[in-house]
Amino acid sequence: MDVVASVDHLISRLEAFKAAVPNVQSGMTEGDFGQSFSDATVRLERVLAQSASTTAVADDVQAALAEADEPTFATFQSQNLLVGTEAQAIAARPNMREFMDATGVDAVDASELLYGVIGSNADLRDWSKIMASGNPVDAARAATGQMYNSDKEYALVKHQDYGQLTFPVTLAESSLSSKTVVQQQGNFAKIEADGGSQQIMAVSSTGLILRGAGSTQTQVERTAWLFGFDASGLFGQA
Repeated sequence: MDVVASVDHLISRLEAFKAAVPNVQSGMTEGDFGQSFSDATVRLERVLAQSASTTAVADDVQAALAEADEPTFATFQSQNLLVGTEAQAIAARPNMREFMDATGVDAVDASELLYGVIGSNADLRDWSKIMASGNPVDAARAATGQMYNSDKEYALVKHQDYGQLTFPVTLAESSLSSKTVVQQQGNFAKIEADGGSQQIMAVSSTGLILRGAGSTQTQVERTAWLFGFDASGLFGQA
């Protein structure tokens, strides 16, 4: 007998006890009736407790299943989340409020994921897919990493020199080709800066310098998270 059926059965028994109250003297002593009623009440409480526990377990299972079904960052990395033109991307790109409402991120993360990681480059991320993905934050991060490791034309397309005769020089000045590179690993490069200091930069696969990655592990890992890059190994992680 399942929980619901057990509850129904006990309720019917209690109703029968209730109906028998006027005739207690004819069939059983008042003490007998009281004991039977008490026993049935205890059973009902136990069944109800079991029902509550079963509901809690079912809720936990449903939550676990929902979490398991949520696409992961690695899942998005294996998908094509790029479009051919920036016009296609911008037409579907949400504004900050829409992105915040859809994801629950704060204004800082929304601004970074939507605009900060793009800067003067073209945004070629497929925002239709990203917003329909079930996890727009990780999808946007994966798309950003894909774009900066693709052969698409994104580099400085919103710079004032783009399309001008001076653009190759501007592009070179914004790339590792014009810097002294001390070390490079994936999308991060350590370069010599003015005064003999060194800086860690986030870079594209073509060597375009995207931004300073920071001077501490926390800052670099934050940059890696925003761009969908892999910073493992930079600080000795496996």
